[in-house]
Amino acid sequence: MNSVFLIGATGHVGKHLMTELAPDHAAGRLQVKVGVRSAISAKAVEDAGLVPVSFDLSDFSRFDAALEGISTVFLLRPYTLNQLIYGKQVIDAARRVGVRTIVTIGAFGSPDTPWPVIGWNFLVEAYAERSGMAWTHLRPNYFMDNVPQQRIAATATIYNRVVPPVSWISSEDIAAVAAVVLREPTAHAGQAYNLASEALDIRQIAQLFSDITGRQHSVVSAPPEVVMDRLLAQGREREYAQALIDYIDAVNAGKVPEVADVFDTVERLTGRPAISWEQFIKQHLDQL
Repeated sequence: MNSVFLIGATGHVGKHLMTELAPDHAAGRLQVKVGVRSAISAKAVEDAGLVPVSFDLSDFSRFDAALEGISTVFLLRPYTLNQLIYGKQVIDAARRVGVRTIVTIGAFGSPDTPWPVIGWNFLVEAYAERSGMAWTHLRPNYFMDNVPQQRIAATATIYNRVVPPVSWISSEDIAAVAAVVLREPTAHAGQAYNLASEALDIRQIAQLFSDITGRQHSVVSAPPEVVMDRLLAQGREREYAQALIDYIDAVNAGKVPEVADVFDTVERLTGRPAISWEQFIKQHLDQL
């Protein structure tokens, strides 16, 4: 039986991925273990019908024991500078204990991107490729799920600095594609899947919020110092936060031409259309 270990699986993507894989685990088609750092996360995994395993990306000494007997590792890293060493150490441990396949989640961008927040992901991917294990890379562009977090419900205001259209993907669609790959990793070995289904600018998205909720929404461009403070509060290193701000400025200046590219990956791999922005807002009305 293929055994899967999910790393970083208790956030937006992870909760959907656990839902996707729970029937496979229950039916005995997969054995799914999920790395957790807290009792709350362990309970969420148990409630999903999966197996929680104590795992902390900052404690390298326990990686080998956690991954022993696993055939496929799903590696979702935090979007910080630490992703580099975390990714390396997970890949090293996986290779040592005989894991056959590594599935990574990174970020979409041009292969020759000069922007660190994208390129750092490519470095982890390159390390996976030279590990000797089979590999598959998932490369999402902008997450739809982040916009509700940038919205102040009381004032119907969305704080976002990105001006031109960019392409978006929902965490549910990322999870659906990841589940397809994890069920049959051999069929997807050596593939890098770009995940971006619809290109809109933030004002178009605000208009969809207005139309669907019946409340007029506005967009405010937060100054760089406010963005920096928010990123630091989220646990990003200052260097990473500055690199992200620089990337946003580059997007606004037209220096990232691929940023609005869209792909049919979701429909091609899952057999259903990707979730549109209109669908996404309607599905999350209870949170708006």
